[in-house]
Amino acid sequence: MNEKLKNYIYKHIKNLGIRKNDNILVYSDLSKFGISNKNLPKIIIYCLKKIIGKKGTIIMPFYFLEMPKNFIFDKNKFIFTKHAGNLTRIFIKEKKIIRSKALIHNHVGIGPKAKILNYSNENISIGKNSDFEHIKNSDFKLLLLGCDPLQGATYLHHLEAIYKVPYRKWIKVKKKVLKNNVVKTVSVNYFAKKNKDYISNFNEIFKRFYEFNFQIYKKRVKYGSSLCLKLRSLNKAGLKLLKENNYAFVKRVK
Repeated sequence: MNEKLKNYIYKHIKNLGIRKNDNILVYSDLSKFGISNKNLPKIIIYCLKKIIGKKGTIIMPFYFLEMPKNFIFDKNKFIFTKHAGNLTRIFIKEKKIIRSKALIHNHVGIGPKAKILNYSNENISIGKNSDFEHIKNSDFKLLLLGCDPLQGATYLHHLEAIYKVPYRKWIKVKKKVLKNNVVKTVSVNYFAKKNKDYISNFNEIFKRFYEFNFQIYKKRVKYGSSLCLKLRSLNKAGLKLLKENNYAFVKRVK
């Protein structure tokens, strides 16, 4: 590995408040680092594991959004879409990787607390009893490596579902899944937009979180920034803002 690059990534992650034994939910946009090195994903994963140690846990998203109707989910196979970044593509090769059953907001993880991904149901995307709730309850940090909140703060959609915001509604989405070599159809509960009147305003709402009394780490990369904060803090602050204003997380389309 490139030692200079490894030292830079190691310090970058440490400066974001990641410590030994931490549990982290990681989203990334490696293009924002402006580093042309094919080993960058491997170096980031190496540094994450080195810092948190064997008692820490890493979870990453492996979402299935806008999939064709004939797509069949097989928990034992990883089908890459445009939503799977380079970091996740390398991460799934880790030994003892655990994968959730969620058919839309799917997650993969390694480490002692990755077992929580076995707790959620295939027919739940976000909201109560979803991967997100189990991750938050297990005291994870949200780490956005080079990606802004609009790209990586999917947890805020989970809060929209918990609070039942008026611009979204629960719908049933049919998904196909392979079970014991038999293809079955599952109805997934999904909290969808009612219309196109509003768009997510996550980047702006994250600025409001600095008003609350909790630590948000932010460090620059070449074309953007990395962020880190505790999910429980994000959860508490986000619900408070939604209580003040049901439309806090969105802005009206002009």
